[in-house]
Order: sequence, then C-alpha cells, then structure tokens
Amino acid sequence: MLGVGLWLGLTVADGGAGPRVAASFTIPRLGGGTAVSVPLRHGPPTPVVLTFFASWCTPCQTELPMVARVARQEMATNRRVAFIGIDGNDDPSSGLAFARRSGVAFPVGADHDSVVAPRYLLVGYPDTVFIDGTGHVAGTVQGPVSRRVLQRWLTRLTAG
Repeated sequence: MLGVGLWLGLTVADGGAGPRVAASFTIPRLGGGTAVSVPLRHGPPTPVVLTFFASWCTPCQTELPMVARVARQEMATNRRVAFIGIDGNDDPSSGLAFARRSGVAFPVGADHDSVVAPRYLLVGYPDTVFIDGTGHVAGTVQGPVSRRVLQRWLTRLTAG
C-alpha cells in the first residue's frame, strides 16, 4: 500500500497522471483587507504558487524568506505568476509578524483551522503547490522547497 501511495504522490507532483483542478477557496486575509481566493478573482488566467506555512514551523523560518525574495524578483521581471501564502494552524498575530519579518509582499490567507491544506492533500508545513494558468495543480512539493526547485517550477509555469 505504501508503494501505491508513493507512486500516486510522485505522479501528482510530476503531473503525469493528468492534472487535477485546483481546489477553490476564499479565506480571510491575514491582517485584514480583501479576502484571499483561488481561483484568482480578477484579471486573466495566471499561474499561482501557493506556499503553506506557520510561524511555529522550524523549516518555514528558512523557506518563507527565500520564497518572499523569489516572489519579489518575479514581480520585478513582470513574469505573470501570482504568489499566495497560507498561514495555517497558527495564531493570527504570530503569523502576521512572521510574514512581515520574512519580507512577504504577496497576499497571505489566514487559515487558522487548516481547512485549505487538506483540500490539496497536504499534511504538514511547509508545503508548496504550483497551479498552472488553466487552474490545474501542476505539482506539489511537500516539505521545504529549495530555491532551485522553485525557480524550475516558475520556468515551467511561465513557459510557452
């Protein structure tokens, strides 16, 4: 059974079994303001990088600042990729302070009860989900994503 689970996970991560439609959600924005939604509510179809984190998560302490830097670089190059953070299973004030300290400039949803992560078949933090411009999950990285892997996914999402 474990082998089947590993095979399915790898297939989903590679998009080999055919992409599944990204789960829709709308959650409050961390710190207030416009709610955070997938699919995006405005503009043309856009690839999305969903990064799931929590302030108490040790690997997130390194990963989120790196993701924030890459997101700022992407915005500067005008590549059409939206970054969205999901602060899950966390105290809102701790999550907001952590996101600010990490240099996050993209929208972050407050998912205190962790209802969004299971909809993407995620069970821990950090995790990253890559959604293509058609609204399908192109891949998932469970655990910390490296800068190199993140850059590869961004290239893949914006190719063609």
